[in-house]
Amino acid sequence: MNLYLAFAMNLVSGLYTSLWGAFKDSPYEGFKRHTFPRSIYFHIVIFLVLYYLPFFQNSFPFLNLIQVFFLIMGLERFLAELYKGFFRTEDQEKYFVPSRITFLGRQVESNWIRYLAGTVLVIGVFGLLLLDVRVRAFWVFLVVAYATGLLVSLGGAYKDAPFEGFKPLKFQRSGLVLSVCSPLFYFVNHSEHPLPLGLLIYMNGGLERFVVEYYKTYIQRTMSGKFQPDLPRIQACLDNREKFHYAALVIIAGLVFLYAYQIHTL
Repeated sequence: MNLYLAFAMNLVSGLYTSLWGAFKDSPYEGFKRHTFPRSIYFHIVIFLVLYYLPFFQNSFPFLNLIQVFFLIMGLERFLAELYKGFFRTEDQEKYFVPSRITFLGRQVESNWIRYLAGTVLVIGVFGLLLLDVRVRAFWVFLVVAYATGLLVSLGGAYKDAPFEGFKPLKFQRSGLVLSVCSPLFYFVNHSEHPLPLGLLIYMNGGLERFVVEYYKTYIQRTMSGKFQPDLPRIQACLDNREKFHYAALVIIAGLVFLYAYQIHTL
C-alpha cells in the first residue's frame, strides 16, 4: 500500500458519503459548511487507527485502493450511526424517525444508558475487525455478503420499524444486493494476501451503502424519510443540489477505471 495514495482514496470515500448526505438533507436543513466534511473527518480518524495500530499491520497495509475505499466507508457508516444514536444530543422535533436511539420506539431518556450502550457497540464494531480468518473461496464471499446485508437490515429495522412498520421485502434488500455484488471483492482478492473476514464485513457494509443510497438518493430521488413529512423544504437547495450528484458521478467513473486497472494488474 502506498500511504499517500491510500490516504487520498480514503478522503475521496469520505467525500462521496458527504455528497449524498448533502443531496438528501440540504432541502430540509440547508447546506451546512461546518457539517458537510463530517464524514471526511471520521474517515481520517478511522484510516489512521487502521494504519498505525499493530493489530492491523498484517492486513490493512496490503489492501488495494478499491478495498480501502469501501472498508473505510463501511466502518464510518456504522460508527456515524452509533454516534448519532448514542452520543449526539440534538432536538428531535424535526425527525419522523428519530436519529437518537429508541427502545421499541420509545426515547431513551438516560444519557448514561445511551453512552454506556454506545460504548459497548463501538467496541463491538472494532472487535469484528479483529476476525483474522482469511477468505479465499467464492462461496464464502457470497455468504459474508448476504450476512452483512442482514446485519445492516437488522439495524435499519430496529431504528425504523416502530415508526414505519416492518417491511419484509425491504428487509431482504441489502442482503440480496450484496449477494449480487459479492464477486466485485472476490475478483480483486489477492492470492498472497487474502482478505481477513473482519475487513470483508465492513467492505460489504460500505458497498451496500454505496449502491443502495445511490439508487434511493439519485435515481429514485426519494426525499429523506427521517424528517417529518410536513417539514418545509428549502427550494433553493432543491434547485442547486444537482452539483452533488455530478461530483458523485465523477467519483464513480474513477472507481470503475481503478477497478479495471486493479483487475488487470493482479
